[in-house]
Amino acid sequence: MPSGPRGGSAIDAAIDERTAVGFVAICRADDPLGRYLTGRDLGVDVVYVRVAGETHLRVPSTVDVPEVPNASVRVDDRPAGQAAAAILADHAPDGTVLAPRTIPHDTALHLESAGYELSSTTAVRDARAIKDTEEIDAIEGVQRAAKRGITAAAVILADAHVEDETLVWGDAPLSTERIRRQVNATLAVEGVDSVGATTVTTGTRGGRDAAVELVPGEPIVVSVSPRGPAGYRGALARTFVVDADGGWERRAHVACDAARDVSLVEANAGADAGFVGSEIRAETAAFGFSMNDEVTRDVGGGIGLAAREAPQLDGDTELVEGNVVRVRAAISHADNGRVELTDVLVVGEDGPRMLGDAPTGLDPSRWSE
Repeated sequence: MPSGPRGGSAIDAAIDERTAVGFVAICRADDPLGRYLTGRDLGVDVVYVRVAGETHLRVPSTVDVPEVPNASVRVDDRPAGQAAAAILADHAPDGTVLAPRTIPHDTALHLESAGYELSSTTAVRDARAIKDTEEIDAIEGVQRAAKRGITAAAVILADAHVEDETLVWGDAPLSTERIRRQVNATLAVEGVDSVGATTVTTGTRGGRDAAVELVPGEPIVVSVSPRGPAGYRGALARTFVVDADGGWERRAHVACDAARDVSLVEANAGADAGFVGSEIRAETAAFGFSMNDEVTRDVGGGIGLAAREAPQLDGDTELVEGNVVRVRAAISHADNGRVELTDVLVVGEDGPRMLGDAPTGLDPSRWSE
């Protein structure tokens, strides 16, 4: 599994290109940036400085000093900007320092008062957008676990029967909450964390967190975005209908499936990410759905250590080999509910492919065949 530090060469290249003296980032405990840059889930705020091709980390005295390969790690309880400036001063008394645009304001002030000029860089964001083989394998492993989680939901729905216009499973009414718990239990067995991102929604009744009893004929959307042991995320959503009558939900599903197929045609290296996103939405709308009121605006974007990373499927970013993106096609209707298909796609040398390619049909019994 990927665990080593990443991004150092990209940071060094940015420093050289901008004739800067170094790079500074403040990695919050809950931000995957620190895990990417250090290869460790440190669980604490860290001052990260890259200077002269070397990595320096500063941690508070309230934690044990972690061992991080190829990095100098020391305790420093001074404000983050002062700690970073002290490291930089050993190499240059002044000059340009690169930093992500999210660097805290007080850190920026400390660096500027120490004689350094801050300049924003997207070097780390851009490096994270291109996954290597290890990272792709890690995400694909999470997608396989996600598929098994949704399979658990499909098996339950296929086994359910109708009593008094309600779906019943195990001698009790079947609800969105019961399915969500079973999906999360399966994810746990698979060794991934649901991170509170599993949702089961149906029809137009209740909100995201409401426990709603299920009825035949309504679309049921099961969506997961688990995190694997190496920190990488997955994303998978499928729509099921028990005793479908072939109405609105069938047409919406055909539209979403067609949009999913479009991504496999258009998401090639060199393609404009925004164009791919617009094609997904246009294909969905082509089946008679309103682009403004029914077709989702969120058609996806990069995924990795965070559920949302670069590149986003809008704007003018060019897709490159190694991009891994969440692809989402969804249609919502005030009276009929929602249909959604979400997958994770990798842009490869031979074209795009879905990771953990899962069935797409509305009939849950097809998942157990």
